[in-house]
Amino acid sequence: MATYSPRLLGLTADFHQPFGAKPSRDRPDRKNASDEDTNESSADEIYDGSNYFKSAQWSPDGTTIVTSSADNALRSFILPTDLFTSSTPHALEPYTTHSAPDPTFATAFYPLFSLQNPASTLFLASLRSLPIRLYSPFALSKIASYPLVSPTTEAFIAPHSLLFSTENPNHFFAGSESCVSSFDIQRDGEGPVSRMHTTTSRRSSTGTGIKGIVSALGMSADGVLAAGTFTRSVGLYDDHGNGGTVAVFPLQSDHDRESAEEGVGRGAGITQLLWSECSRYLCVVERGSDGVGVWDIRGAGRRLAWLRGRKACTPQRLSAEVVGHEVWAGGTDGCVRVWEGLGTGEGIVDSVWQFRAHDDAVCATTFHASGSVLATASGQHHFQHRRRHSTGEESDEDEKETYDNSLKLWAL
Repeated sequence: MATYSPRLLGLTADFHQPFGAKPSRDRPDRKNASDEDTNESSADEIYDGSNYFKSAQWSPDGTTIVTSSADNALRSFILPTDLFTSSTPHALEPYTTHSAPDPTFATAFYPLFSLQNPASTLFLASLRSLPIRLYSPFALSKIASYPLVSPTTEAFIAPHSLLFSTENPNHFFAGSESCVSSFDIQRDGEGPVSRMHTTTSRRSSTGTGIKGIVSALGMSADGVLAAGTFTRSVGLYDDHGNGGTVAVFPLQSDHDRESAEEGVGRGAGITQLLWSECSRYLCVVERGSDGVGVWDIRGAGRRLAWLRGRKACTPQRLSAEVVGHEVWAGGTDGCVRVWEGLGTGEGIVDSVWQFRAHDDAVCATTFHASGSVLATASGQHHFQHRRRHSTGEESDEDEKETYDNSLKLWAL
């Protein structure tokens, strides 16, 4: 495998407790945890207070990056205008920090986001146990909120996925338990304008459709909405998500169950759905998986290729990106890998080149709209281990784990 050394354009300071923020004390219940907000740990481990990045997303105009972290803060980084001309890497600092009482499940940029029009600089955030919030880098508090309420318990539902409509930029989708809700961004304080239930029966396992938390949403260029669940099922819906069901298929086939190739087709829940530019191929990114599945939607239910060696066997979400005919993804070993020829290869496909971006897990891999600048974010949940001595006393053992909680920009 070939290696590559892109030029570093900017980075944040590698921090343990960034910008004076305190780490979250609100850890999810392990039994009900549905995503990367908690990693598996045993009783002899204690949280050491590391604050790591959980996600990073680039604005449509390429001027701003929004990140979420383990301290429940959303940080907006507005990039310097001399990013390419500077002879030394820029020190990146957040322009605005929005602190929240609960973890962030998903974020989404307003499609018309532009720094030249401050009124359009908007992004959504889904917070646990709270209504969906609308933020701006130029406002210290939320601008609007959109409640999604359970009809049975009247409790707030926190969507695990958010996506703006490509047909109407003022509408966005929110994925929750066996449901995709549609909201109007101009209706502050109001609930969804419509709901699409993804299964005909929520109580019975025999109902058609996809059942479980809708953890990922993706829209193709020709208006097919893809919805994926933590239970590893995908549903396709036409007319920009407003039409009928095109297809429904589970990720694991009988061939995968019988396959002798270790790890092929295995995963622990869908976290991202990425369409190819031609809208023929759908890349399915999962947590707890060593690869990325590529599906040809012309034959729904058939996996075309398996992009092997992603090194993402962790409960944490590690995002990927499709750029042209390439798939870029980071791993727990700190490397970013690239697979070429999306849709042209079948079976097991290995990456063609890689580079080491961080000294910890690469949780986010996202591209500038031009395709020439890559942003990566890193970090994961670390523990200190307690050792019981022969005397019966316990002490904290420092295993000298590598910490790298940083955001970096790379010129390609």
